[in-house]
Amino acid sequence: MSQLRPTININPTFATNNLDNGQAGWYQITPNTSNLALRVGTSNINITGEIYFNSSNATPVFQGYNGTQWVDFNATVGPQGPPGIDFTNAVNFNNLGANTAPGIIVTRGEIFSTTYANVAASISNVNIRTLQSGNYTVNSNLAIQTLSFSQNSNVITMNNNPLPYTWDFSSTVNNTQSYLKNSSSDSNYFSWGDTSRWIVKTGSSITKGQAVRLTNDSPSSNIVITPVTYTSLMGIDPFNTPFNMLGIATQTATSGQTCNVCTKGITTVLCTSDVNPSEFIRSDSVPSVGLDGIVGKDGGIFRNTTPSPTVTYIRAGYFLESGASVATNGNYAIFYVDPQVRIF
Repeated sequence: MSQLRPTININPTFATNNLDNGQAGWYQITPNTSNLALRVGTSNINITGEIYFNSSNATPVFQGYNGTQWVDFNATVGPQGPPGIDFTNAVNFNNLGANTAPGIIVTRGEIFSTTYANVAASISNVNIRTLQSGNYTVNSNLAIQTLSFSQNSNVITMNNNPLPYTWDFSSTVNNTQSYLKNSSSDSNYFSWGDTSRWIVKTGSSITKGQAVRLTNDSPSSNIVITPVTYTSLMGIDPFNTPFNMLGIATQTATSGQTCNVCTKGITTVLCTSDVNPSEFIRSDSVPSVGLDGIVGKDGGIFRNTTPSPTVTYIRAGYFLESGASVATNGNYAIFYVDPQVRIF
């Protein structure tokens, strides 16, 4: 059994006086108390499992003998191991290519497509999404890029492209009749100019290429559109009994549906023969581009040959194509919309 060393007087607490000679062994702070302390000191016995305090080191450390050598209790820097995997050769950063197909709508875009780099693999690919502009579709056939990008070594700059679009007819491709005009089978007609969208009046039906006007719906009093149809325009007075034309419908729509209207510009109109022969002389032929087109009683457009009408009429604009049968009843013709009510 270990022999307890004589009591060491403590003054102040935990600081020994000159009675302490630094010997290893068990100590007690006061006689007959269970408050014991074990001190280890320098040793050269070298038995397995022995521990001692090596005070001869530049930085004193506790050591233990493992049977062959003394091993530090304190953490020390060990020998340098072999180099690990080189991150630059194990991971590839890939900018993913552009994709014209639209994606899902999200509240925020996430640049990184890969969630983590697996450096345990021979090569780990980190995929980074590419920034791409969306498109704004005009006239159902012309996709306008909404953003343009520029970049340097530090930043990517995104600029909004101007909308509404400025029509450019300077190309020999986009100023042709075949490019500007719709066929009768198209469900959405082009509107190369000013366009607005409206709700069709309750109980009304509108045909693409037909002239429409503004009115109010009942009982809501909302401003809506309805076809320009009439029996006679006698008595029209802009101050007391007004009659207007908004433009040409570019869609077929019925009661409560929405409909786009070309209010000024180039579109395709539906020609008609529904006119009063006592007031106008209608012709299927349009000899020259620029001849006036007048709104018929069913909202279609016709070409008049009367030199000077003596009745009130609605000038819808003018024809942009010529030919012997351009204004035939039921035919569709390319037209410049510029509505005006002419009061006699």
